[in-house]
Amino acid sequence: MKIALYYSPGACSLAPHIVLEELGVPYEAVRISTAEGKQRTPEYLKVNPRGRVPALAVDGKVLVENVAILSYLGGGFPDRGLWPRKTWDQAQALSLMAWLADTVHPAYAHLFRPERYVAGEACIEAVKAGGKKNFGDCLAEIDRLVAGRKWAIGERFSVVDAYLLVFYRWGNRIGHPMKDLEHYHALAGRVLARPAVKRVLADEGITMA
Repeated sequence: MKIALYYSPGACSLAPHIVLEELGVPYEAVRISTAEGKQRTPEYLKVNPRGRVPALAVDGKVLVENVAILSYLGGGFPDRGLWPRKTWDQAQALSLMAWLADTVHPAYAHLFRPERYVAGEACIEAVKAGGKKNFGDCLAEIDRLVAGRKWAIGERFSVVDAYLLVFYRWGNRIGHPMKDLEHYHALAGRVLARPAVKRVLADEGITMA
């Protein structure tokens, strides 16, 4: 099996990058710097016409969108233990990841890239303000969701924990008081202590700040 992950440093592609490293399967990490606009090059648009990361190529077939990629990587390698065993926990994992993708990520995007949604300085500032509040509310909800748990779903580290680290890092990036989110902060610390996560952060050249 030939696997290639197209990622940008610090983007939401961090989650499948961590998962691939955790799986221990051979893969190629292809850097597509969104900061440099590389996601809009003709070469990459042949991989993902939407011009977004991540994209996962498996034996020439391409899968996009984090929920699908993480589900495939977790469920496709069950012996690695990164996908919940129980059907209920699997459904819970999909539910949480869908919310991260369709609510939490857009809330951050409204704050970080408001020009995607509106034009004009006044409108942009209003969208940013709304995004900041909504993203903060989402982070607080995550903190409540993981209270009393070692890991987000079930009793083992899973693909969901890797995905949650993305938003923890983004919270740090905007100066949100992440340490005040006691349960989320503790979960992120456990994720960051994993050797595979340390390797990926070094490979992408990023920190949690």
